[in-house]
Amino acid sequence: MKIGKIVGGVAVVAVVVGLVVLAVKLVSGAIGILGSAVNALLGVVVIVALVAIVIWMFRYAAKCRK
Repeated sequence: MKIGKIVGGVAVVAVVVGLVVLAVKLVSGAIGILGSAVNALLGVVVIVALVAIVIWMFRYAAKCRK
């Protein structure tokens, strides 16, 4: 084999491995962003639920006081 074919083959393999690594990192990054968005949504839901509970408590207390 000629040295040029060996170098070319190694270069092709390096590019393919680099593309696979890039694809894996992009997918894991997208999953990380999706997980963060779900966590943020759950945080908002918890805050809204707590506010609703406090409002309900004050209305119930006002109704029972009469």
